[in-house]
Amino acid sequence: MAVGISASILSTVLGILAARSITRYRYPGRRTINGLIMAPLVLPEVIVAISMLLVMLQLGLSLSLFTVVLGHVLVCIPYSMTVLTSGFEGFDRSLEEASADLGESAFGTFRRVTLPMVAPAIISSLLVCFTISLDEFIIAFFLTGTEATLPIYIWGQLRFAAKLPGVLALGTLLLAASFVLMTVAEILRRRAARRTQSEGGLYA
Repeated sequence: MAVGISASILSTVLGILAARSITRYRYPGRRTINGLIMAPLVLPEVIVAISMLLVMLQLGLSLSLFTVVLGHVLVCIPYSMTVLTSGFEGFDRSLEEASADLGESAFGTFRRVTLPMVAPAIISSLLVCFTISLDEFIIAFFLTGTEATLPIYIWGQLRFAAKLPGVLALGTLLLAASFVLMTVAEILRRRAARRTQSEGGLYA
């Protein structure tokens, strides 16, 4: 739970910044940066895990839940970007311009206008990232220390035949929870897309 919550929050915060930058501004190398952010989606997860393990060791970091969180953030950011980009793309910029004309600062406009508009996409990103982090095994297998995540614990318990029924029950609950979270995240994402389109048409 600690790893999943931490990874989902960090991934969503970074995803908000990246998605806003990609959708709002046009600058050299924008597509290249977007491609690098999305790279973990197409790279073999074992290669990513081994590479991160080498980087962590070279930086002198001890393997722990903290390193697992860093690894999960790298894997979750592309998913967060995908969800948040759809939320920012349909956003009507005239709302921010109206807020600025009324004397609101840039940060105040972002906090009072932009964030509430894309809140469903943000919640969807949190749920998606939490689900991915909760189920992720390979990154955690390479980066975990003495404290195991839930998938690592399940893997370790499979060696004992007496604990197999409990492990299977736990795996079933994990699968059901993942399905529910992903369903809620998709509903929120679609609702955010419809809301943005309808409000954009209204103000147009």
